[in-house]
Amino acid sequence: MAGIYIHIPFCNSKCAYCGFYSLPSLKLKERFLEALKAEIVTRKDYLQGDAVTTIYFGGGTPSLLSLKEIGELLHLINAHYPVAPNAEITLEANPDTLSLEYLEGLRQLGVNRLSIGIQSFFDNDLKYLSRRHDSHHAQQCLDWAKQAGFENISIDLIYGLPSSNTEQWNNNLDIFFAYGLPHLSAYALTLEPNAILTKQIEQGKVLPINEDDALRDYEILCRRTAENGYLHYEISNFCKSGMHSKHNASYWFGTPYIGFGPSAHSFDGASRQWNVSSVEKYCARVPEPVEGSDSERESLSTEQQYDEYVMLRLRTHWGIDLKWLKREMGESFSTYCEQHAQPLIAEGRLSQTREFLYLTDEQMLFTDGVAEELFWE
Repeated sequence: MAGIYIHIPFCNSKCAYCGFYSLPSLKLKERFLEALKAEIVTRKDYLQGDAVTTIYFGGGTPSLLSLKEIGELLHLINAHYPVAPNAEITLEANPDTLSLEYLEGLRQLGVNRLSIGIQSFFDNDLKYLSRRHDSHHAQQCLDWAKQAGFENISIDLIYGLPSSNTEQWNNNLDIFFAYGLPHLSAYALTLEPNAILTKQIEQGKVLPINEDDALRDYEILCRRTAENGYLHYEISNFCKSGMHSKHNASYWFGTPYIGFGPSAHSFDGASRQWNVSSVEKYCARVPEPVEGSDSERESLSTEQQYDEYVMLRLRTHWGIDLKWLKREMGESFSTYCEQHAQPLIAEGRLSQTREFLYLTDEQMLFTDGVAEELFWE
């Protein structure tokens, strides 16, 4: 079992809060696609024949690709990788790039899951975030997606916005629930070092972030999703029964995956590697094997693998499986983890049920600090 991630590094414009690698221009798209296709073919042995059960188009804005371009990439992947017949194929999309015709075309190509960057159903929030769509088009896209036959639809919402308030955040959730969508990714607004919004706040051009607002909205989010039958299965993700993102879950479970495109990461179970965060440099080096540069590869020691397991599993409702640790990594690791967990449990920072260590909704706010206490010394 394995996953494939394809990073499409282009956007129509750069959103003020975004810290991901992308370019607000399409002038290098053709050159990039040729390099991307070369990388897909060149690295076909990386997954060692494991069946590909998830494919994820992320970005950037993958929905800026034409149907023909997406079809060519999927055809190439199917030609060189053993893709499972029921593979989850996700495409991230921004509302300003979507139409009913485009969504119908995606369904015909085999895309069976959408992740739509709504962020808010209110225009004042969208303006604050420098989004290109408006509230009407946000809902129009969801109507089109359903009309096109998509059932597995996720949307992104951002909370803790200075432009919002309790009533508006509740109304955002009301609209989400009214559509009956199976999945929600909800993120607190954070300031990335290289984001436009960070500079705007520093210069006093826009309202600053208030952490108390984010905490208030998070508590509302957790309570209302639970009341409406959604499982809080990861810090920022909520789903109806069985409708979690299989691709993202594979990261948290340590499933091997390969990443194509600039800044994309790959993991084979014992090491990880990543592509350069530059379209120009990426296009210049492909089809040279990415493995050729030591600066882009990190072999993980057993202790590092333990730390990574702790960090990733604490993000989820599945938590740390002490029996798995003992079976797969050895008794010393499971004993170490359980011993270091006891003070955290006593302080109410961590919970335990039989052989599982996990975080409640309230405790998830402090995941990083708890994980650090459990890391191998």
